[in-house]
Amino acid sequence: MGGGVEIPFGLATSVGPLPFGSVEPAVVFALSAHPRFPTAPVLGGAENSLLARAVDGVSGIEVLPPGLLRVDPADLPSPGGAISAGASLGGAPHAALRSFLDALAAADGGRSHSGPVRVGVLGPVTLTLALQAAGVPLVRASALARTLVEQRSAAVLAATRRAAPDAVAVIVLSEPGLIGAMHPTFPLSPTEVRTLLDPVVDVLDRSPSAGELIIGIHVPGRTDWETILASGVSLVSAPADAGLVGWAEQLGSMLERGGWIAWGCVPVDQPLGTSEELLWRRLAALWGEMGAVGVDPMLLRLRSMVSPADGLGHFGVSQAGLVIDLVSSISSRVRRQTIAARLSLGA
Repeated sequence: MGGGVEIPFGLATSVGPLPFGSVEPAVVFALSAHPRFPTAPVLGGAENSLLARAVDGVSGIEVLPPGLLRVDPADLPSPGGAISAGASLGGAPHAALRSFLDALAAADGGRSHSGPVRVGVLGPVTLTLALQAAGVPLVRASALARTLVEQRSAAVLAATRRAAPDAVAVIVLSEPGLIGAMHPTFPLSPTEVRTLLDPVVDVLDRSPSAGELIIGIHVPGRTDWETILASGVSLVSAPADAGLVGWAEQLGSMLERGGWIAWGCVPVDQPLGTSEELLWRRLAALWGEMGAVGVDPMLLRLRSMVSPADGLGHFGVSQAGLVIDLVSSISSRVRRQTIAARLSLGA
């Protein structure tokens, strides 16, 4: 589950989707954007999305623009029959991931990367809802999604470990489908969400490839963090939004157990400006609010990462570069401020 794994605090990282349609520029951008904590890139286009990676090789399923599934029920495999497809990373949608891991293994004159590496996998809740939207009954959609994500995430972890055996593998389940999970109309109960998340976390945690591992979940909006944290994940990746204050008790407990928060401090749905000052003030104010309701202020900093609020696939390349620069600037401020705070406390 990754609790207690140590990496430097305040590191800058990303979420995954980038504004590139081909592999090489995406990999170069990903490795240069945050060299201390790179994120495996996801190319633009529905055919290269995390959804396409999730269902790659599964008979009876086709991904259509802008990111929907078309399912042939007669050709759809049973959950057990999807295992071999889920364990493979050989299809076209995984080309950017394979190239990224190859480049990572060859970096530094053949010495593999030894810092943290973030790799995203589409989560089982989001895949379940996508299958259900395509007409698959919920029970079958849940079983198929859970099996596929268990196998795919284990394969991603194993490939990451082969490429960078000394790295901290940060495997993050991308769950945009969990936005609004507290609403009464949400199609899954908390118990059903746990039934999907728990097995995936357990498969990763028990993997022979686990090593130094952090298991996280990225939700680019407000959600039911109590249910998510109960699955055993030790990284929350979310927009740095005041809505997190309502979950301060649960998030504080996770931090005390050695968990992490990746603060999505640079928005992707509003004008950015050219300075990090306002964004830094928003993050500092959020930390102040959480500290006021009982979360250890130093833990908020020492167990922090910073990132964009979500992926950059809908940006232009120059805009994406601006986002990366802003994240890096905020990362530097987090580190300077935290070091100053520790010195003032005599730590």
